[in-house]
Amino acid sequence: MAEYDELAMAAEAAGNEIFWLGPASGHQVQRLEALLGLQLSPSYKRFLEVYGGGGIVSAEISGIEDDNAELMTGGSVLGDTFTCRDRFGLPDHLVVIYFHDDEVCWCLDASEGDGDEFPVVSYNIFSKEVDRAISEDFSAFMRQHLALYST
Repeated sequence: MAEYDELAMAAEAAGNEIFWLGPASGHQVQRLEALLGLQLSPSYKRFLEVYGGGGIVSAEISGIEDDNAELMTGGSVLGDTFTCRDRFGLPDHLVVIYFHDDEVCWCLDASEGDGDEFPVVSYNIFSKEVDRAISEDFSAFMRQHLALYST
């Protein structure tokens, strides 16, 4: 995870504010998986257990707030995923990791991947379909996401 720390420090040096939600326990990550009805990818689980969620302020990655997987607030994985399922027909195999301004919805696609890891895809809330792949897995996505704010 040190790679995220370095990129986060570079983003801060570029004038961006960083905020992490704080580590989520393994028990809460398992609880989240049960509530979502699917397994999360190992790289995203590690992210939750180390950082909890957050990152660049105003471009935060959905996570587990206050080490409570059941919180349904905006910015929580559960809240963002269920909001998109209810309002925008998000399929059950997608897990929201970034939801911004009721327009941008990026997800882990648990129906795809090379065994353990899942690609990150863009779900178009207007056409109600996946419209493009963003990254091969969460770790690559997170590195790209933080690097965008580091220049």
